[in-house]
Amino acid sequence: MPRNTLKKLMPNKDKIMQGKSMHMISDLLHKSGVWNFNRRYASRAVLIGVFCAFIPLPMQMFIAAIICILAKANLPLSIACVWITNPLTMAPIFYATYRLGAFILDIPISNFGIELSFHWMQAELARIWKPLLLGSFICATAFSALAYTIVDLLWRWSTIKRWHNRQNRKS
Repeated sequence: MPRNTLKKLMPNKDKIMQGKSMHMISDLLHKSGVWNFNRRYASRAVLIGVFCAFIPLPMQMFIAAIICILAKANLPLSIACVWITNPLTMAPIFYATYRLGAFILDIPISNFGIELSFHWMQAELARIWKPLLLGSFICATAFSALAYTIVDLLWRWSTIKRWHNRQNRKS
């Protein structure tokens, strides 16, 4: 069950390779085992993808791709998991991580208005970077560990279930 479901949800190799940042590492992508799909590669990919999704930096997919090459994880699944933080979910997720970091650091949460200017972004980031990074790291660690465990357990459960079904058909 998890294998077929995850394969349906994953982007294909050609789409990933068309990305602007991916052509810089295309030689590594062809040589490494990042296209393999088994329990270990999938579990690692989910861990890496979810962790990178909580990094409040641009180029999360590129960071995930580099880590996938180094850790021998499934690249398409990792890239799909990075899109947990997409343009619709990014603001609420990073606001929640900021609030968590501010709570842990005991920093008062300030209200602010949003302006689309470099000056505003520079001023706000200088003020919120510590709680944002701390909250992001805590959430990335917790949610990636949880996702890894869920995928690993679901994969094992599915394998055991298929094995039992085969044994029942034989008898």
